[in-house]
Amino acid sequence: MAKHWSNDTALVDALSGSLYAALPLLPKRLIRVDAITREFNMPFSHIQIICMLSAGEMTIGEISTGLGIAKPNITPLLDALNERGILERCRSEKDRRIVNVRLLPQGRELAEQLQQSICGQVKSWPETFSTSDIKRLNNALAYLIEMSRRLSDAERQD
Repeated sequence: MAKHWSNDTALVDALSGSLYAALPLLPKRLIRVDAITREFNMPFSHIQIICMLSAGEMTIGEISTGLGIAKPNITPLLDALNERGILERCRSEKDRRIVNVRLLPQGRELAEQLQQSICGQVKSWPETFSTSDIKRLNNALAYLIEMSRRLSDAERQD
């Protein structure tokens, strides 16, 4: 019997890593967002912010652009995550007018738990997907992430 793709730990880790990075971008098809929001007892917008910040510190403007939400509407989301000890705001050392946002240790731990939850979902996908299918999807997601980052960079330059 052929080895099933979900037994390939490196592939599962790569794919779940790609899905985790793409979580703020994906519709609710490949990932059961409703299950994740219930599991972590938080709105999807909070989960998206945690996923974005797991890549590193961002400005409020970058978060706003990334989510397509106006800056004033980001503030209450950040306030709620700050109150839970998940993230903090800090002034940029280069320009004190700029406010950066970063995950605190509890937020980094939560980000890891979110990624593991997605990994569990990936492992439960139907066996009708071949290893080739999964590799193609993983490559497509990696390309989606790359393209989204390029678009974001282009928007910042405008």
